[in-house]
Amino acid sequence: MRAGLRYGVAGVIALALAGGGYAANASLPAKMADYFNGKAAEAPAEPEIRVKVATAETREVPIAFTYTGTIIAEADALLQARVTGMVMDRPFQPGSHVRKDQLLFRIDPRPFEVALHAAKAQQEQAKAQLEFAQAEVHRTKTLAGKGFATEQRLQQLQANHAAAAARLHEAEAVISRQNLNLDFAAVNAPFDGRASLSHINVGDLVTENQTALVSVVQLDPIDVQMALSSDDSEALRRAMTQGKAAVTLLDDKGEPVREAEVYQLDNRFDPRTDRRLVRARVANSDERFLPGQFVRVKIRTGTERKLLVPTIALSAQLAQQIVYVVDADGMVQQRPITTGDVFGSSTAIVAGLSGGERIVVDHLQEMRPGLKVAVNEAGGQVSSEAISVVPGSVVPGRTREVQN
Repeated sequence: MRAGLRYGVAGVIALALAGGGYAANASLPAKMADYFNGKAAEAPAEPEIRVKVATAETREVPIAFTYTGTIIAEADALLQARVTGMVMDRPFQPGSHVRKDQLLFRIDPRPFEVALHAAKAQQEQAKAQLEFAQAEVHRTKTLAGKGFATEQRLQQLQANHAAAAARLHEAEAVISRQNLNLDFAAVNAPFDGRASLSHINVGDLVTENQTALVSVVQLDPIDVQMALSSDDSEALRRAMTQGKAAVTLLDDKGEPVREAEVYQLDNRFDPRTDRRLVRARVANSDERFLPGQFVRVKIRTGTERKLLVPTIALSAQLAQQIVYVVDADGMVQQRPITTGDVFGSSTAIVAGLSGGERIVVDHLQEMRPGLKVAVNEAGGQVSSEAISVVPGSVVPGRTREVQN
C-alpha cells in the first residue's frame, strides 16, 4: 500500500515536470535556456593586440674594451736619509709642491765638517811622507849606481814610496767621502712634483739608509697602467699600427673624462695571468688623478659589423633564447636564436635572424606562434647606446662596449 503510494506520487511529479517543461525553460535566463535547448553559444571575437616592433639590422659600430686601470707616477721617489744625524731644518711644507733641487731637509753637517778637516790633515801628512820617500829613492838609486848602496836597500825604499803614495790616495778618498756626507746632509727634491706628508720633524734623529724622509711624485703628466688579455693586447697592437687606437678615462658614471695616449707596452706576458702591462700617459694639470687610484679606462681599437636587436625583445624557453618575429601578414613566428655579446641596450645575434626582420619588443608574455597582431611602427630601429656590459667570455677586470 505504501509502495504504491510512493510510486504514484513520483509519477505525478514526472508528468507535471514534463508538461511544464516549456514554462520552466521560458523562466530561465536566455543563455541557460539556449544551453538546455542544445544551442551552442557563439565565442566572442578575440581582440587584436597592437605590438611595437624593432627592425634587426646590421650596423658598423666602434668596439671598445673597458678595463680597470691603476694610476701610477712615471717619476716616484722615496727619499731616505743617506747619513746618520739630527735634522736641523725642514724648509718645506709636507704635502706641497716642490721644485727640482729644492732643499727639503738639512741634517746637522758639523760632524762631517770635522771629519773632513781630519781627512785633509791626513792628506797633508801622506803628502809629506810621499815626498820624503820619493827623495830617499832618488838618492839611493844614485848611490846604488856607484856601488855605495845595495840593491836590497833600493828595493826597500821603493816599497816605502809606494806605501806612501797609497796612504795619500786613501786620505784623498776619505776627503771625497766626507764631501759626499756633507752633500747628503742636504736632502733636495730630485724633480718637480708634490711631496707627501712627512712625520720627520726638526730635532729627529735619522739613520743612514733606514729612515724614510718623504716621497716626491710627478703628477703632470701621469700614467695609467692596465693589464690586457692576449686577445685585447693583439687588438691594441693592430690598432696602434693603423693609427686607430684611442684611450679614454671614464668617471664613476661611465662618462668620458680625459684622453690618454698609449706609449709603453711590456715586453712579455705574465705567465700566471696571461696579461700584458700597457701604460698610457694622461695630462693631469688639475691633479685629478693620483698614484694608487683605480680608474675605468676604455680602449677603442676599431669597428666591426654586428646584427643587433633590442635586448628587451629576448625571451627564454628552457635553455633556448627566442624572439618573436612578425611577418608581412602580421602573423607572429617564434624564432630560436643564438646570441653574442651585449652592446648597450642591444644584443648581437650570431644565428637565427636576418637583417630587416621585425622583432616584437612588448607584450611578450601574450605572444604565441600564429597569433595575428597589429604592428605599431613607432617601435623604431635597434639602438646601440654606449653602456658597459660584461660578455660571457670576458676575462675579469674587462668589459666590452659599443659607442656611436
